[in-house]
Amino acid sequence: MPEDAQTALNESRVSETTVFGFLLLPDYTMISLASALEPLRMANQLSGTELYQWLLITADGKPVQASDGIVNLPDAAMTDAPQLDTLIVAGGLDITENYTEQHLRWLRRLEQRKVRLGGICTGTFVLARAGVMSGRECSVHWESMAMLQELHPDVTCNSNLFTVEQDRVTASGGTAPLDMVINLISREHGPGLATAISEMFVLDRVRGQTDKQGLPLHHSRGVLPGKLIEASDLMQAN
Repeated sequence: MPEDAQTALNESRVSETTVFGFLLLPDYTMISLASALEPLRMANQLSGTELYQWLLITADGKPVQASDGIVNLPDAAMTDAPQLDTLIVAGGLDITENYTEQHLRWLRRLEQRKVRLGGICTGTFVLARAGVMSGRECSVHWESMAMLQELHPDVTCNSNLFTVEQDRVTASGGTAPLDMVINLISREHGPGLATAISEMFVLDRVRGQTDKQGLPLHHSRGVLPGKLIEASDLMQAN
């Protein structure tokens, strides 16, 4: 390992532990959850120190099923969760059907306690519904962008892979949370540790906050004339 990376790892060993909570909504996407969680595990492994702790949280402490059918056992219910530094809402399919007023009230209480809030995949939509994103900029999976912006014009929804804005951290779906969390680790414990994590995950590069989601053409072109849509489909197919 390069000397500067080893120095960063040594420096990270004296840091305090940061506690992440992941609020699992029904039909959350497993790839987004794993992408956000695994860099925390690897940071601990490489530093030899418990830089991060994490726990899975559901509304009542009972398991919820991911969109791929896998069921993870949660560590706590929302009402029993310990003090958190960061809470990430893990969303997925049918997001408008998979949150309740109980979720929203808890997110508002966490905001009052100055907990850093985040969303991955469609989880950002639930943060907006809770009213904790007003005046903020955010990233969300492209499928929810138009709906979020229409329902919450006070929120600026961009097409970035992820957005880190003070005490809000939001990422689109798929593997974008991986890049976001590695960037957070770089800010908190130095680029040496972040580089070592990316090497362990065999990443050719860690994408930055200005990298964009790839929006499907049919999503971005809006209500164009039929002939123009046919022409764009032909060009996309060839």
